Amino acid sequence: MRGLALFLERAVSGRIPLKRGSTLSKISLIPGGTDLENHSLAMDNAKDTPEVEENVDAQTEEASAEVAEAVSEETVEEAVEPKELTLEEQLEAAKAEAAENYNNYLRSVADLDTYRRRVMREKDELKQYAISGLLEDFLPIYDNLGLGLMSAEQTTDPKVVVQGIQMVMTQFKSLLADNGIAEVAPGAGDDFDPNVAEAFQTQPSDEVEEGKVLSLMRKGFTLNGRLIRPASVVVSGGPAKEGE
Repeated sequence: MRGLALFLERAVSGRIPLKRGSTLSKISLIPGGTDLENHSLAMDNAKDTPEVEENVDAQTEEASAEVAEAVSEETVEEAVEPKELTLEEQLEAAKAEAAENYNNYLRSVADLDTYRRRVMREKDELKQYAISGLLEDFLPIYDNLGLGLMSAEQTTDPKVVVQGIQMVMTQFKSLLADNGIAEVAPGAGDDFDPNVAEAFQTQPSDEVEEGKVLSLMRKGFTLNGRLIRPASVVVSGGPAKEGE
């Protein structure tokens, strides 16, 4: 009923063309009225007369058929696919999309550059302050060395000075061990290992076999198993040969 009312409204306003000679096209020709309301009143009065009741029913059925046909035609017109874009319109759309993609690219490059700068700044800060904790642990040793020097100036007993130095050395070794630093100190008679030691010089020896460590010149150190300074040693060249 709602669709019928909408169709009749459009038909009267002229938005839906009616076939010439159709029942609906004659609505405005009904005596006593020029619109749908007068036509409805006329049809109601006609129904009160038995002679015209059958004619009114026939006209109503014909009008309903015309409504269905016109509504179907209008629906088909509304369902027509949109018009395809011209080459110029497609080109403009492609240009707009390309411009948007380029702007997105520029923003991505800017974001990446900002991130790179931030990482470099954080890396520099890490280098500057990474050893701050270790240096704080060294400060007590520094203080104890100062106290040892003061004690050495006030005493004439060398044993007191030696004991003070030994205490500081023990504290220092403990600090190194707590931070993963270990000594590399090959002793006399040990095999010479070029992976952790370097030969300072070679000396003949009747006591130490050739190719073995004769003496330690300087200790080496490793940090968490990685060599950071090789030990420096004197390597035995074996018994001295005649004429040397």
